[in-house]
Amino acid sequence: MRKEGYAIVSKILGPFGVGGEAKCSIETDVPENITKQKGFYLRRGNRRIYMEVEYIRPHHRSFIIKFKGLNTPEAVKFFKGWFLEVKYEDLVPLEDGEFYWFEIVGLEVYSTEGEFIGVVEDIMATGAHDIYVVRDGEREVLIPSVFTEEIDKDTGRMVVRIIEGML
Repeated sequence: MRKEGYAIVSKILGPFGVGGEAKCSIETDVPENITKQKGFYLRRGNRRIYMEVEYIRPHHRSFIIKFKGLNTPEAVKFFKGWFLEVKYEDLVPLEDGEFYWFEIVGLEVYSTEGEFIGVVEDIMATGAHDIYVVRDGEREVLIPSVFTEEIDKDTGRMVVRIIEGML
């Protein structure tokens, strides 16, 4: 089950130098989702435009990106704060057992005993491990990802091990 849409991988922080380069943040755990792209969808609010890339190079904890057609700092400054997105289908494939967040949000969650717990609505990054925010009506359950037993994207289902006090 491949979702359609766009993933944010970066954000334009502002112009870099005088040649129309843009300094861009890293908003992905997989830097190749930035470095392997031939272009990005630049988005601000509901407005989205596609821009081709001339080159991308790392710069400390960011990237410098030269977009075709943006040749001055003033041109780049217009796009400051815009998000760089790629279509989900253009993201770098992950290893078996690894998932992008957009693949997990929306999954139905069941206990190992088959009890329906709810649907993953959000994910919180805590540093140690992710926390799945699972909701069923008014009930909200926070489930640490370490309790995940199985994720099946094809059926849209996640199975988790429930411990006492979790529900």
